Amino acid sequence: MTVALFGNRKPIIGMVHLLALPGSPGYGGNLDAIYEQAEWEADTLAQAGVDGFIVENLNDEPYIIGEPLPEQLTLMAGITRLVSRKANVPVGVNVQFNGWQAELAIAHTCGADFIRVEVFVDTVVMAQGMVHPCSAQLTRYRRALGAEGVQLWADIQTKYTTNVVSQPLTQSALDAQAAGADTLIVTGAATGQATPLEAVAEVKQVVDLPVVVGSGTNIENVQQVLTIADGAIVGSSLKEGGSAQNRISKAATEAFMKAARQGNST
Repeated sequence: MTVALFGNRKPIIGMVHLLALPGSPGYGGNLDAIYEQAEWEADTLAQAGVDGFIVENLNDEPYIIGEPLPEQLTLMAGITRLVSRKANVPVGVNVQFNGWQAELAIAHTCGADFIRVEVFVDTVVMAQGMVHPCSAQLTRYRRALGAEGVQLWADIQTKYTTNVVSQPLTQSALDAQAAGADTLIVTGAATGQATPLEAVAEVKQVVDLPVVVGSGTNIENVQQVLTIADGAIVGSSLKEGGSAQNRISKAATEAFMKAARQGNST
């Protein structure tokens, strides 16, 4: 459970968005730059007071559905090990898109605490094609590895996807809970777009799991978000210029955390 990682605090989870990795169209050819920026961003987030962060290959668009290339997996593993050994906060892993096996393998072997899984239940369609749910395989793989200490944070009807079979968000939440998720993530339609808080409230009414907001939390709405949700994953609002593709801004992150802590110290 989220409480086991963060105590009673409603966590703010920052994002270490990696530069494009080898094998991706945007790769810049400099491996050292990828490591150096990731380490700097992880340090900056921790120093600014976030409660945890997720290592993610945001800049590998267009994403491969499923498992990453070997060179991408090994690089993400190396970075996760590097930052998790230094971090004094919980660390997560997210391999776009729905690379659940790589996520769990990296987290288990490199000292991370949780993974974010985009398609845990429901069959969905995205720009690159159809994506099938992974909960049956992932929960068995976790048991086989003896990795029950790695939490499964599951998106439900996540951004940039459409369910093949339409059903209420609350039913997807119940399905994810039954399938073994540890925390549920509700998002808006796209990165940086606000998550409907009425949807978060509806999900919280039907499940016993923590429910966190996965997109669109900013310095203006964070108080409202934390009144309803059990935490928030924040990317764009902690970046220079408010853009997910930019570097972390220490000043923006410190200001955001100050706003988040007002009235929400737990």
